[in-house]
Amino acid sequence: MIINGDDLGYTTGVNQAIRECSVAGMLRSATLMANGYAFDHAVAMVRSNENLDVGVHLVLTELPPVSSPAKICGLTDKRGNLPGTPRELMTSLLGGRINRDAVRQELSSQISKILDHGLHPTHLDSHKHVHVIPQVLETVVELAHKFSIPWIRSPFDGTSFFRFGRLIVRESKSSFCLQLLKAKLIGAFRTSFNKRIGGAGLRAPDHFFGISLTGIWNEAAMIQLLEELPPGVTEWMVHPGNCDGDLERMNTRLLEQREKERDLLISSELQKQLARRGITLSSFRREDM
Repeated sequence: MIINGDDLGYTTGVNQAIRECSVAGMLRSATLMANGYAFDHAVAMVRSNENLDVGVHLVLTELPPVSSPAKICGLTDKRGNLPGTPRELMTSLLGGRINRDAVRQELSSQISKILDHGLHPTHLDSHKHVHVIPQVLETVVELAHKFSIPWIRSPFDGTSFFRFGRLIVRESKSSFCLQLLKAKLIGAFRTSFNKRIGGAGLRAPDHFFGISLTGIWNEAAMIQLLEELPPGVTEWMVHPGNCDGDLERMNTRLLEQREKERDLLISSELQKQLARRGITLSSFRREDM
């Protein structure tokens, strides 16, 4: 199982929590936002932690771009920010208001920025999983080859309502159902995604968990995941963080819950459950997967 920490570089508090989980030995992989507000802090942290495997968390929504807005016409609003939501991004792509050249320019700039800081990414995923959009996926595949990045996230959630729903506290039931629906909508791209990735010779983990339970993970759900872990390589997407003033000022619903995920990842219970089931933690740098 690869446990991947998303949003590295988002804030210093997120960086610190990812580092804490890495030092504990549970988090061996994270994806870095090239346009994150704490990018430089994250780079320094990664350089001092040889056990943390780093990929690129490609961002096409919410944050300011890495490229000059003049070079990515149509991809930014009047304030110079990327589209606010995946829906806005997709609508603009389908309507022809954003062309592929702008997407290529921005994503290439993000990967290049990370490389220019001396890091060598092993995998790609994306903020809000927008790389499943066919017009975006074509560019991501192209850039994976260009920069020799062999792994890509296959974000098709294996969470079952019947197996996990009973483990969610009552006040989080509606969030779980909404996120499960979002996971199903993303799943509509699965066939075309797998065909494109397979045809391009890129690699992806066999299984994926995390979307439906983002922001509502608890110990019972964690244990359920480990109990039913399927054979093969599974990626578990997590969002550890410290809820400080910087995070509270961000446009994110994941605040205190990031601390709960951090605590789950450094808990003795996780270590005990992994050992009991003979689950091997790995990273995208491993050659024997």
